Amino acid sequence: MSEEKLRATVVGSGLAGLAAARILREHHDVTVYERGGPDTATGGQGICLFSNGVKILQTMGFDRGRPGAVPCYGYRLFDKNGNRLQDFPVDFKNRYGADSISMKRSDFREELLRLATAPSEELGIQGSPAQMVYNTSVTDVNPEKGLVMLEDGSTVESDMVVDMTVADGVHSRLRYCIVGSDTCRPKKNGLTCYRIAISTESAREALGSLPEWWDPSTSDGRISALQAGDGSNRLIAAYALRNYEYMNFACVFPTLQDKGDVLGSWYADGDREEMLNTFNDFYDPVRTVLSMATEVKVWELQDMDPLPTWHRGRAILIGDAAHAMTPMQGQGANMAVEDADSLRLLRPGLSHEQIEAVLQQVDGIRRPRAAKVLEDTRVMAKDITMEERIANLDYNCGYNGVFEALKETQ
Repeated sequence: MSEEKLRATVVGSGLAGLAAARILREHHDVTVYERGGPDTATGGQGICLFSNGVKILQTMGFDRGRPGAVPCYGYRLFDKNGNRLQDFPVDFKNRYGADSISMKRSDFREELLRLATAPSEELGIQGSPAQMVYNTSVTDVNPEKGLVMLEDGSTVESDMVVDMTVADGVHSRLRYCIVGSDTCRPKKNGLTCYRIAISTESAREALGSLPEWWDPSTSDGRISALQAGDGSNRLIAAYALRNYEYMNFACVFPTLQDKGDVLGSWYADGDREEMLNTFNDFYDPVRTVLSMATEVKVWELQDMDPLPTWHRGRAILIGDAAHAMTPMQGQGANMAVEDADSLRLLRPGLSHEQIEAVLQQVDGIRRPRAAKVLEDTRVMAKDITMEERIANLDYNCGYNGVFEALKETQ
């Protein structure tokens, strides 16, 4: 007789929630509650998945061709006039065991949704697809009893609850239920990031030819950064999306004017004129491309101090609810994928007491690592040497999943 499946409730259908649903569906009955609709916003334009995340995604059946993921082969630094200053090639696959890739965040989420909900026969796995329940807010969680309260007053009983937050990213309304304090909140770090994605075809038409850092024949798969170099701490990071059909731009600079409270500053519509004025001394191709943006999103960068715990009873926080961090290392989504992977430790047939013990084990593996990545991410906002950056890459990308991490603790 097969062991009894656990009933798993996942709160939120963001990147962490869908990745968790994919991991759990092979052995358990999974229901995902999302307060928005099927097309709920995921925030941002582009996203990078480094080797640590990609190694785990490959075990999930992730098809990088579907989102048109572009492999990254290192970094290049340019001045604001487009002159190359430094080149740092990185053979991610040979060094860490998998490529690093970039893609549109919405395309990535779509692939995670497929992995969570497609028929098991299509994916070649056992178990049943996760059940998606849209337009339904979770208002409260009882971690000790595994109860989830919905906005209509009904209650859902589960063996375990995974809270990756609702659709609003770092602003988990349920974090208090786990941590027991409302003092754990995201804080701004004084930097603002404008985010746009421009089509390669339209840029080629406007510019006549693509810059070195954009043209696939000259960019060599690098993630490029154009820096002001005048002490103003202004930087534009650029990397390709959807098989080079688009280029993602993250334009970072010291916050000029507070956009409101922290809750109101995630995935907000940006002021195109402010973006253009902030980078008006960059060379003409950059100014031209920025002026072409039809959708501008702005984010006042924020992170959250490490939590005292992610786990309580039969509930656990993952994703931004557990470890919100800025994109300065590009590790936020990778940490979410690692979190989801750690739920492989939950096997069928566990008692409620055993579930609590496993979640405590997950907490012990994941929380210290995420805290270290957060610390390094904060340092990345300052001037550090390339040796230090490579050391961070080794720590981040060298992670090989929860079972290897578990061995290292024994």
